[in-house]
Amino acid sequence: MRSIAIIAAVLMSFCIDGLADDKVEHGDWSSQFMEGMGEATTHENGMSVFGMLCAENNCRYYFANNTECQPRVTYPMIVTTNQGALPIEALCEKVESANGDVMLYWFNENAKMNQAFATSSELSFSFPLKNGKFKVSSFSMNGFTEAIERMINGVRERASIRRNDRSS
Repeated sequence: MRSIAIIAAVLMSFCIDGLADDKVEHGDWSSQFMEGMGEATTHENGMSVFGMLCAENNCRYYFANNTECQPRVTYPMIVTTNQGALPIEALCEKVESANGDVMLYWFNENAKMNQAFATSSELSFSFPLKNGKFKVSSFSMNGFTEAIERMINGVRERASIRRNDRSS
């Protein structure tokens, strides 16, 4: 069920950006809130997107590069940062958007990854293709820390307000 809610929120961000609440730009990143969730995201020349989506105490990174994948299948990737390369396994989910289907690759966050992302000026995803080559997408990390902090703090504050409203 949580997966469906997260996918719905990402769908909203791809399709109806105008419905997002309090969208703020942070360098090359932005943060926004939608129906109890928060999102921090950046784009690579409109070709790829990288971001984090949080709901309550659950946050996950996502990546999209316009590459087809099989839903619910895990794919290997390498993320290069200033601290070196990080291997990740990302779960493919197909999301319908106003511009057609978008293939999202979800992966969980961890302390090592968060630290590497926060201290990098740029990171790149190397995505293996069937022909033995890689598709590389690079993202500026200018504004990452501010966008993530605002989004996570905003999700917590909104959750606290909802809990207080319910108990009143």
